[in-house]
Amino acid sequence: MAASERIEHELVARHSTDHSNAESFKEYFGYDPEAIPCQGGPVLCDYLDAVYQGQAKSMLYTFVLWAVIGGIILFIMLGRLLRPHRRNGDNEKQSTLYRSTRSLAAASRKALLPEGFQSLFPNTTRLQVLIFSIFFVYITLFTFLGIEYKKWYTPAKGTDKFSIRTGLAGFSNRIGALSYALTPLTVALCSRDSILSLLTGIPYQHFNFLHRWTGRIILVQSFVHTIGWTIIEARLYQPQPKYYADFIKQTYAIWGVVAQSFITFLFVFSLRPVIRWTGYEFFKITHLIFAGLFFGACWGHWDKLACWMIASLGLLGVELGMRVVRLCLIHFGYKDGNKGIGFRTINSKVETFKDPSGTIVRMTFTHSHRTWKIGQHFYLTFPALSIWQSHPFTPASVPSASGTHPTHTYIIRARNGETGKLGALAESSTSEKENTFETPVVMLGPYGLSTVDTEATNILAIAGGTGISFTLPTVMSALADPTSIAQNIEMVWIIRHIDNLSWIGPELTELRSYLSDASSPSSSSDFKSAQTTVSSQKKRFRIRIFVTRAPETRTHVHPVISTSIVAPKSDLEISSASSTASEPTHSHEIQQLIAPHPDFKVEYLDHIRPGVESMLSSFLDETVEEGRTQVLGSGPAELGTDIRAGVARRNEAGRVWKGDERGDVRCVWDDRLG
Repeated sequence: MAASERIEHELVARHSTDHSNAESFKEYFGYDPEAIPCQGGPVLCDYLDAVYQGQAKSMLYTFVLWAVIGGIILFIMLGRLLRPHRRNGDNEKQSTLYRSTRSLAAASRKALLPEGFQSLFPNTTRLQVLIFSIFFVYITLFTFLGIEYKKWYTPAKGTDKFSIRTGLAGFSNRIGALSYALTPLTVALCSRDSILSLLTGIPYQHFNFLHRWTGRIILVQSFVHTIGWTIIEARLYQPQPKYYADFIKQTYAIWGVVAQSFITFLFVFSLRPVIRWTGYEFFKITHLIFAGLFFGACWGHWDKLACWMIASLGLLGVELGMRVVRLCLIHFGYKDGNKGIGFRTINSKVETFKDPSGTIVRMTFTHSHRTWKIGQHFYLTFPALSIWQSHPFTPASVPSASGTHPTHTYIIRARNGETGKLGALAESSTSEKENTFETPVVMLGPYGLSTVDTEATNILAIAGGTGISFTLPTVMSALADPTSIAQNIEMVWIIRHIDNLSWIGPELTELRSYLSDASSPSSSSDFKSAQTTVSSQKKRFRIRIFVTRAPETRTHVHPVISTSIVAPKSDLEISSASSTASEPTHSHEIQQLIAPHPDFKVEYLDHIRPGVESMLSSFLDETVEEGRTQVLGSGPAELGTDIRAGVARRNEAGRVWKGDERGDVRCVWDDRLG
């Protein structure tokens, strides 16, 4: 089909104007050319002028949108490069720029770290909600700007009826163009090998919230675009129903319907209730496939804006390509006992633990590959179950030094889906005499960024259940690393049953070797003097274990272990110990792990969660070294909510500005429970 014939075919139904007598055409980005001079009469030409001018503004707004996004990224990059660093020396006064930066950070955390609008945005910080709100207002504003709200009446050829032309056409085009422009952003926001993380230093997991809601904005935009043009083609243009019947048969209209079906599928099957019903594995695989199909259908629908779909497919291709590269780097090498190079899985040792709450799997293996940074995670696939499904898990082990083969340790709770199948496999492969077996593993990673704060003098790590995988390496590294400036370290672990300590039995035994030999002081002032006289070089380290489901009906405290952290009664009620109460019996291994020590405390609760505020108060009030504090946490979502709120209250910008960095408390939360 010749160019003039194609233009005539696409525009006659849309604009009802004759292009065969046009002397020239004026090109518009993302739209059909405008015929010069206009041949449709003054009313139609006035309408077409409004349409084309609106199209020019729409394209401008899409470019402005990406210019703003690029400007924000550039601003964050410059902030990272030019960020003032802390001067060495405890007594050296920090620069005005440094104190200003840290004060602003503390004020921001105080206001924006707590979670907000929980009914609409569960487990989402105010900062994330604020960013999304600004983004939403920006998109809404530019959706309506520059639209000419007017009606034009033109006679329908061969009938006595009139077609009604309105600003709805320009509006529908605008919202469709914006949805196309947002599509590459949704891909960038969900990529594991995220270019956004590389540029901004923000872990890719933190973009997932914006990815979900940007996708929902595109869904709404696409529906409004479809409804708008359906009203135009099926009601405003005449004669009907012939006009709409001819329109819906066109190729671009058919592809539009297909694209709308694909994005609707993506939305429905990404809802949490649907994911729980179909399984996370089904969601992940179908989301990837149908996203690619959606991009292709959008390309078929309006190829004049194919640049956005090419960018989306390109980002998706880079993401998949990087996964293949990572897989090859880790798993391709010389086969053991054979000549040549090939793919090999990793043989892992699996140990199982049973308690009334379910099955826990401890997986350990050693493999030759580039080590990871503390806080990063890997995606693991279990070929014995399926080669198409993988899950993110954070290693509970400390990365090895360069030149040695790193050892991975994972603590995994068997839930539904793939982890449930892993638990079932573990149970079927073990016996009462031997609770370990071996299974192959395929590993992909590492992903994410390091969580180590090199300027933090105080570290408080709070974990719930298998969330210990996230906090444990940070604690062990800070204790073992002589270059770490962290001097005041406390590890809090909330578990359901005391036997859960055996999940990290070897690591807990090693941690106990770092405990001080000094007696635990009764007050902060006593503690400071004792710490100075006993050992000014040894780091202060404490362990707190909360057992939320004690074997006794009523709450009690282990008789040989004193307790010093007691939350307010509104958060935690602890009854006094009874001398006549029968005490729980534990295995020899557990008895060794909970051996009495002033800095190793165990508290038994009765189906009550410990108060996070009391943990923070106890830790910060007994801080021995001035400086910044880092609070790390992982576990159930409710724990994250409490930690964020508690840390926010502890940030004091005025205190930081005066040079007291104890008012600068940073929070790092991870909700992957594996």
